[in-house]
Amino acid sequence: MRSIVISDIHGYYLTFKALLNQVSYSPCNDQLILLGDYVDGGPFSLELVRLVQRLSEYPNFHVIGGNHDELFLHWLDEEEYPLLKYTSPHVGGLQTILSFCSWYQISKNDHEVRQYIKKQYSYEIGFLRSLPNYYEDSYHIYAHAGIDPKQNNWKRTSHKNFRWIRGHFYKYDGLLPVRKRIIFGHESCARLHGDEANNNPWFGKQIIGVDGGIKFGKCLNALIFEEGEYHSVSMVSKDYYGSIFNRA
Repeated sequence: MRSIVISDIHGYYLTFKALLNQVSYSPCNDQLILLGDYVDGGPFSLELVRLVQRLSEYPNFHVIGGNHDELFLHWLDEEEYPLLKYTSPHVGGLQTILSFCSWYQISKNDHEVRQYIKKQYSYEIGFLRSLPNYYEDSYHIYAHAGIDPKQNNWKRTSHKNFRWIRGHFYKYDGLLPVRKRIIFGHESCARLHGDEANNNPWFGKQIIGVDGGIKFGKCLNALIFEEGEYHSVSMVSKDYYGSIFNRA
């Protein structure tokens, strides 16, 4: 069985579907693991969340949560991070809110829209709230951001670190308290490579980064593990922003 790993899809629904088609994904014959960040950036967060929900019906499908999924939930619960305004271009939350509620107006009807989304899309929101922080199989550990290198037992990593940790994780590559390789997203491959033109999956000693940076106009990566070997397929954006920005 192939393992296909994708992370940081960020509302790029059409690109995600095109990538699955490109790798000839078979729900019955392949293991598909998604590493979080289904919202914020692309125009179709709602459609993407619903597709991920449908895929979760297959036994070989595994899905975990990311920090942007958490940012969306915090905005809904009026617990927005003070230094991360959810609707700012850097975060990309405006596109997410508009995909759930086309009549949203920034800072004018926030309370009304929050209540509408939680009531109208309770199934989708409940799904995002239920996402675990990691998945493990016989060969790999999968996490959105990484693990806490200071923990002797990596499973004691905090919820925050599973979804938010950066340099304090990957600078310990080669010294991490694990025997399996860790596959993660969250940090763009270009930054890990130290080369803005290189968006391919990054391989360290113990860890593998797969975020192709589609949220920043780069690409969406699928890392494929089969018979002990890795290869990858990348897809540039197929999503059209069009009317979603005309509504902003």
